[in-house]
Amino acid sequence: MNGREIYRNIMTFLIGRGWEKQTSTVKYDLFCPPAELNFSPTYKFYLYNQYDRSHYEKDILKEIDIIAQIYREDIDELVSILIEGRQILTFHIEDEMIRNGRPSIPFFSNLISKSKDLLSEAANFTVLQKQHFFDKQEEAERYLNHCNFFKNDVGSLITKIQLPNQEEIKQGTLFEKAIRGHQINEKLIEVTSFVNDQILDKANFQPEDDFLLEHQNLISINVTNSLKNLYHSIDYVDMEVALKGITTQQVAKARNLNKEKVTQLNTFSQTVREKMKEISNHEVYGKIVKLQSKNVEEDENKVTIEGMIRNVKSNITVQLTSQQLQEATEAFKNNKQVMIKARLEKRKSQYRVETLSRFQVL
Repeated sequence: MNGREIYRNIMTFLIGRGWEKQTSTVKYDLFCPPAELNFSPTYKFYLYNQYDRSHYEKDILKEIDIIAQIYREDIDELVSILIEGRQILTFHIEDEMIRNGRPSIPFFSNLISKSKDLLSEAANFTVLQKQHFFDKQEEAERYLNHCNFFKNDVGSLITKIQLPNQEEIKQGTLFEKAIRGHQINEKLIEVTSFVNDQILDKANFQPEDDFLLEHQNLISINVTNSLKNLYHSIDYVDMEVALKGITTQQVAKARNLNKEKVTQLNTFSQTVREKMKEISNHEVYGKIVKLQSKNVEEDENKVTIEGMIRNVKSNITVQLTSQQLQEATEAFKNNKQVMIKARLEKRKSQYRVETLSRFQVL
């Protein structure tokens, strides 16, 4: 980042925490502290404002160190946030037995592995905006490539991840806006808070339609399952997940976790899955195994095609035009392969074509 952007970040950080700019000199902006800090009425914070100088990034470190001391923040975190323009995600484990027992390397290995899965699913959910999905998006891999996992301090129960912020994760189009890192980060913490506050403490929670509609932008079977796996991997200890940024300070807390609470996330996901339609676009190759109508003059001309969807042999019911049915009948007689491009709705073990864009005998 250039000096002007760094200067603006620090200004935003201070103002967002209640500091007031009093005046400016040739080299410094003078800020008065918020009353909640209980500083002396004469105290002033001097923010170096010569951002056009080539060494501004190096020169401003003194001021960032003072901010870190005031708020008891990690200096490396603040440098990452204010100079590099990143956001920080922390997983804070709160369990006295683990604290006294010095958690093992496999414990943190599980935490890192499951947290990566959670980040990936949050990226997929933000890009796809679907409650349930199977295909992984390339944007999720791009997002993870921007994430930097900090090394845990010896004996530490806090895992920190440096996240992308303004980096473009999904390119914008004429009809869709670009998706940037901070949107995925904020979606992650919002969904985590939703699961912790709205689901975990409700035994055998089976949501009604009104609840699902009200919270549809926070409901993701994939993210919920990733949280379930994360909580299971750390033996159900209490966890605080926090997202820190220039203006962002969001926290999601999971308290009094146990196996029963976490397992009931399965009940929630199953209910959501049953209440929603699983719809996705596919190009399927296969053979016709059933002609449900042999009269080309009828309106309901349906055939069943057996093909591979997501590496699973599946049956797809397709409604065809009279001309397409004639072609399908010949393909059935001659054991020829066919191809369809369609938007499919999953119904238990079968698929129904919602929209057929192409039918071809190969």
